[in-house]
Amino acid sequence: MQPLLLALADDELPNYDAIALSPGVGWFLLAAVTCLAMFFLAHRDAWRKLWLRMEDPRPIAAIRIVFGFCALCNVNGLWELFEYLFMDEGVFSTDIAQHYRARSQFAGFGDGNSETDPAKFFSFGAFVEWLKGPNYSLLLFDSSPKFFWTYLVLFEISMVMFIVGFQTKWIKWVAWFLYMGIILRNTLFWEATENVFRVFFFYLLLARCGEGWSVDNWLRCRRLRKQGRLSVPGGPGNGAGAVVETDAADPYRSGATTRYLEPIYRAIPAWPRVFVILNIAVLYCATGTLKNGPVWTRGDAFYYAFNLDHFYRLPPQLLSSYFGTSLFRINTWVVHWWEALFPLVVFGLILRWHRREKIPRLEGARLWLARIGLGGFVAWFYAIILWSYPVHYRAPAQGFRVFGRVYQDDEAITLIQWIVGVSIPLVAALVVWGFRKLRDRQDIPREKRGRLRWLDLDWVCRWVFGRRLWLMLGIIFHGHLILTMNVGWFSPGVLALYPVFLNGDELGLLSTKIGQFLHKHLRLPMPKHVREGQMIPSADLDLPPQPPAGASKGWKPIRDGYQQPWAMLFTGLGLAIVGVIRRVQTDEDMWARLGKLADNTAKTPLPRGLTDQVHLIEANWFVLMIAVMAVVVMARRVRGFDFNPWFSPVILLAAWLGSVAVEREAVGMIWVVLAVGVLSFGGCHVKADAPKPIPTHDPVTGRQNRPWSHGPIGRTIVTLVAVYHLGAVASTEFPEKDSWSTFRHDIDQTYKHWLQTTQTTQGWGMFAPNPPRSNVFLRVTVTDQEGEIYDLNTDVYACFMPGATQAICDAVYPIPWVSYTRQRKINRRIAGSEGGNGAWYQKWHARWVCRQWELEHGELPRRVELYKVTYPMPSPQEVFMKPYDAKTQYNAKGSHTKIHTTECKSTTEGQLRNEIRRRHGLPEVDENEIRTWNKHRCANWEAKLIEDARERGEEVDVLDPRFDVCLDMPKEVRKAAYARGRVDLLLDDDEDDE
Repeated sequence: MQPLLLALADDELPNYDAIALSPGVGWFLLAAVTCLAMFFLAHRDAWRKLWLRMEDPRPIAAIRIVFGFCALCNVNGLWELFEYLFMDEGVFSTDIAQHYRARSQFAGFGDGNSETDPAKFFSFGAFVEWLKGPNYSLLLFDSSPKFFWTYLVLFEISMVMFIVGFQTKWIKWVAWFLYMGIILRNTLFWEATENVFRVFFFYLLLARCGEGWSVDNWLRCRRLRKQGRLSVPGGPGNGAGAVVETDAADPYRSGATTRYLEPIYRAIPAWPRVFVILNIAVLYCATGTLKNGPVWTRGDAFYYAFNLDHFYRLPPQLLSSYFGTSLFRINTWVVHWWEALFPLVVFGLILRWHRREKIPRLEGARLWLARIGLGGFVAWFYAIILWSYPVHYRAPAQGFRVFGRVYQDDEAITLIQWIVGVSIPLVAALVVWGFRKLRDRQDIPREKRGRLRWLDLDWVCRWVFGRRLWLMLGIIFHGHLILTMNVGWFSPGVLALYPVFLNGDELGLLSTKIGQFLHKHLRLPMPKHVREGQMIPSADLDLPPQPPAGASKGWKPIRDGYQQPWAMLFTGLGLAIVGVIRRVQTDEDMWARLGKLADNTAKTPLPRGLTDQVHLIEANWFVLMIAVMAVVVMARRVRGFDFNPWFSPVILLAAWLGSVAVEREAVGMIWVVLAVGVLSFGGCHVKADAPKPIPTHDPVTGRQNRPWSHGPIGRTIVTLVAVYHLGAVASTEFPEKDSWSTFRHDIDQTYKHWLQTTQTTQGWGMFAPNPPRSNVFLRVTVTDQEGEIYDLNTDVYACFMPGATQAICDAVYPIPWVSYTRQRKINRRIAGSEGGNGAWYQKWHARWVCRQWELEHGELPRRVELYKVTYPMPSPQEVFMKPYDAKTQYNAKGSHTKIHTTECKSTTEGQLRNEIRRRHGLPEVDENEIRTWNKHRCANWEAKLIEDARERGEEVDVLDPRFDVCLDMPKEVRKAAYARGRVDLLLDDDEDDE
C-alpha cells in the first residue's frame, strides 16, 4: 500500500512532467463534475427532501450550547497572551496588525505614524475598500488596553447570551463578529482549533439555533402556557402540538377554523445541520488522506506524537517502551483509516434516510441520467488517475516487490499503473454488485433469506457504516487526546459537534435519562416529565395548512408543489460550463506572469505591449447569472407562468456572446447578467396552473411528507447557496499536486472571497504528512547595555539544562501538565518548525522582547537573539523495553542554532513609543530616537487612484485635485509638481522604512 500512498503526497520540487499534464487533468475534472451534477439532477426530489425539510431543533441547540462553551473557553484560554497577541503593546502594534492582517483593506487608511498619514480613511473610496473585507476586526482600528478589555467584556456577555439562547436571532451574529474580531487580529497562535471554531460557528449563524433548549424558547413556552396555547407533557399532543377544537370534520381542509396547542420544540430548517455533518466528514477525510507519509504507514505516528514534550501531560517514555511497536501501531493505523474513511458514516446516514423515507426508485430517463452521471463521474476520475499517476509515482530505491519478483524504475511504474488500472474498475463493479444484492435482500423476509439472515443493506448501514461504530471510535480517539495529551480545545470542539449526528428524539431521550439519573442520585431538581422519564417528542408536522388566529410567526407549514423546471436546471448547468470555458479562454498568458515577476524582483517592468491582456472573464459572473435566472424563473412560476425551454439556447448564446463583448471591452459583465435576467423573464410567458400542494402523507407509501423549510423563492436561494458553498469547500480539498497546478489556483481564486468572508476556509493537515520526530523549542537571550547575557528560559529546554531549578521547571515543564498554553505553539512557529514562514515572525518577536525589556527594566537592551533548540526522539525500536529520559536525550543530542539577531536601538519598531511610555508613567524620549515604520499609505493610495484612472482609459493629470486626498505625495506626483515650479519638494524615493 505504501507505493500507492506516496503518490498522494505533496510535490516538494516542481514536477514538469506533471505540470505538462495539468491542462488535460483540468478538462477531465470538468467532465467529472458535470457528470456528478447530472447525477444529482436526476435525484433532485431526494435532494430537496434531504436539504429543504423541517426537523427537530434539539441537535442544533445542543451544538449551540456545548460548541459555544468550548469557543468561549478557547478564547479565555489565551488570557496570559492577551497583551502579547491582541493589544498594541504586544508583538504587533495596531498599524502593524493592519498591514499584515488586512493590508488591502487598510490601503486607504493612515497608519498614524506621521503627519502625512493620519489614522483615518483618506476618502470614501478608501472606506469602500475596507468594506470589501474579509477582515472586519475592530481591534485593527484600536487595540489599546482600555479598548481591548471593553471589547472582551462585550464578547463575554454576547457569548454567554448565545450559549443560554437569549435573543438568539441577533446575538449569534454579534457573538460571531466579536469572536472573529479577536482571532483575526493576530494569527500567530493559530492551530487547527481555530479552523474548527471559525468554520462551524458560521453554520450556527445559518441555523435557527435558539428554538430549542434556550431562554428564548422557555419564554415563548411560558407565554403560550399562560394563554392556554401550549401542548404540554401529559396533555393533548404530549408536547408535540395538537388540534383541540375545530368547526369542521376535516381540520386539514382549507378554510377550516381550528384551535391548536403549539409544540414545545418548533421545527426548524434542516439544511444547516446537513452542512455541519458534511463538513465534519471533510475535516476527518482531509486530515486522514493528507497523512500519507511513511511514519503513518509504518504505524509510528502515535508514538512520536505522544512523546512530543509540548503535548504530554505525564511523561510517556515508559509506556512507549512497552507498547511503541505494538499497541501504538494498531492505534495509529486505526485512527488513520478511521479518519480517511469517515465519509462512510455520512453515506450510511443518507442510505438509511433514503430507505426510511421510502423515496421511490428512479425510472425511465431520470434513471439513465443518474447512471450516466455516476458512471461518468467514476470514469472521468479513473481517467485522471491513469493519466497522471505515472508522473507522480516514484519507485522505492529497493524496488517494488510482487510475488517474489522485484520491479525497478519503469517496470515498477508500469506494474503500478496496471494494478491501479485493473483494481479501480473491479472495486467499482464490486461496490455496485454488493449494493444491489444488499438492497434486494432488504425486501426479502428474514425467514426466507437462508444463511446470514441478518445481513442486508440496513444492517450494513447500521453497523459497518453506522454511527455506533464511527462515532464511538471518535469519542475514544478524542477522549484519549483530552486525557493524555495537552492539545487545547480542538478535541472538545470537535466532540461538541457530534450531537449533529443524532435526531431530536434521540437527544430528547438521552437528555431525559441523564436528568432522571441526576435527580435520582444527586437530588437535583428536574421537571416532572423528566423525573417520570417522559421524553418530549418532536413537533407534530401533520399541521393544517392554515394557522390559527394569533399563532406564532412561522407556524404555517409550507407544502406547495413548486419546483424549478428541468429546462432551467440544465440551462444553469450549461451556464456553469460556459463560465469555465470563458474563464480559461481569457486567462492571462506567460507574458503577464513574466511581467509581474520582472516588476517584483528586478523592478524592471516589461513593455506594455507584451503584458497587455484581454479582459479576464471571472467565473463568478456566470454564477450570478445562474442565481438571477433561477430566482426570476421561480418568481414567475409562482405567478402562474412557466419557463419555455426554447429560451435555454438563447440564454446560453447571450451569455457567451456577451462575455465576448466584455472581453473586447465593449460592455461590462453586469449588463450581460441583466440581459440573462431579462431573457429569463421573457422566457416565462407560458401560462401554467399552480401545482397541487404536497399531501401530509404520501398516498403510495403512507410516509409523512415533511413541510418545506422555506417558500419557493427561499428554497431556490438556499439551494444556490448550498451548491456554491459545497463546491467552494470541495475545491479546498483538491490535492497540492503539480498535475493540478495550472488550474487549482484559479479555482481557489473563484471561491476565495466567499470562503474568507464566511470564515469557512479549510485547513485540516494536522500531523501531516508525518508527525514531528524531533522536539523543537525556542530560546531567547537578551544582552543588556553592560554586555551581560540573560536567558529568558522561554521553553521546556530550560528545565533540561544542567543546573535548572525547580522553579524554572514548574514554569516551563510542569508535571502533570494540566493547563494548556498557546505559548508552546507560538514558540514552535517562531522557531520555524510550523507554519512554513517562521522567519518573518522572528524579527517581530525579537522587537517585542526589546520593547518589553525596556518597559520592565527602564532601559533598552543592546540586542536580542533567538535560538532554535531541538533534539531528536529515538525510534520505537530503539526504546523497546528501554525507556529513554527526555533530559538525558536532550543533553546528549540537543542542538542550539541561532536563527535571528536584533539590535534593539537601530531596529524598526524596537523601541517603546511615547504613547505607551505615557500609559505606564515613563518619561518620554525624543521622537527621533524611536524608529517607526512609515508605510507611506497616503502616497500609495494616491498612486493607486491614478493607476485606476489610467486602467479605465481616462486621460490623467497627476496634479488633478481629485487625486489629492491626503498630505503625502507619490513620487510621480512629486516629480510633476517639481517640474512645474515646486522647487521645495525633494525627489527622494518613497520607500518603506521597513
